Amino acid sequence: MSQIAIISQPDQGVLLDVSGCQSLREALEHLSSTLQVSSQFWQGLEVSINLGALSLAPDEVQKVMAIAKGVGITPIGVYTTDSFTKGSLQATNIPLGSGNPMTLPEVNIDPAMIHDAIPVDLPITTIESNVVSDAIIRNERSIRKTIANRRISITQGDGSQIVVTVDPEMAIKTENCTKSEVLPEEKIQAVEEEETPAPLPQTLYIRQTLRSGQCVSHQGHLVIIGDINPGAEVMADGDITVWGSLRGIAHAGIAGNTNAEIRAINLQPIQIRIADAIARSPDRKGVKYTSSAAPEMAKLVDGKVKVYKYKFN
Repeated sequence: MSQIAIISQPDQGVLLDVSGCQSLREALEHLSSTLQVSSQFWQGLEVSINLGALSLAPDEVQKVMAIAKGVGITPIGVYTTDSFTKGSLQATNIPLGSGNPMTLPEVNIDPAMIHDAIPVDLPITTIESNVVSDAIIRNERSIRKTIANRRISITQGDGSQIVVTVDPEMAIKTENCTKSEVLPEEKIQAVEEEETPAPLPQTLYIRQTLRSGQCVSHQGHLVIIGDINPGAEVMADGDITVWGSLRGIAHAGIAGNTNAEIRAINLQPIQIRIADAIARSPDRKGVKYTSSAAPEMAKLVDGKVKVYKYKFN
């Protein structure tokens, strides 16, 4: 069990869970280490704290709160299963958490299903991630919405094509490739609705190195600016990107997203999991990449985790 976990769900906020700590000293140590992130990261977030079964006196509770307030956190609720700690929270006017605290996703791993990740050499290939592609699409749409005249190409049922231009006054003009037609306003609306992108999972950025006993779980994409040390764990519904070395455990697509990817500058995980596929660190014996060191990406191909080296053109 992790000593401390950051559990993020956009609709519920963020929970700092130190219920895995066995003593106040351990909880304070892990809180101090985890909250080394700049105060800007925490400001504006709805943050709760789960103390679990730790039995704390009022002055000990104040020590925990002092560390949180040092980075701008005023907890919206503190959870505890200890009656003495509950009395200490009430005595110091700290709000108790309502309902049940968020928990880490349950992951059942069958050791027999673990395989070695397969390193793949891509000689002259540019790997495009979904995140980059989505960003390009979003930027393109943003630019198109700001230009004076928008041109939309529509292929009709009979194979003919119409290019529609919408000017700032919403006057509709058509340039016919095969025939002339004035497009009704409701058809323009339908095209606009088709162009609206589906909402993307929110991305959580954490600027710090995670050490043994620390865990981060996010309901969306997760970006870590730092290293994931052995004994640390990261989990996300979407992609996981590590701007550093990934030497711990990473689970992407924990809700069953088989398109999720794991990326790192140095990919040497103890274990990686994408959706239901589980793999150990790739065996690189006999594999010689054609380029110098570069970031790597793990993704599912035919039900197996394969590791690709990024090649930038």
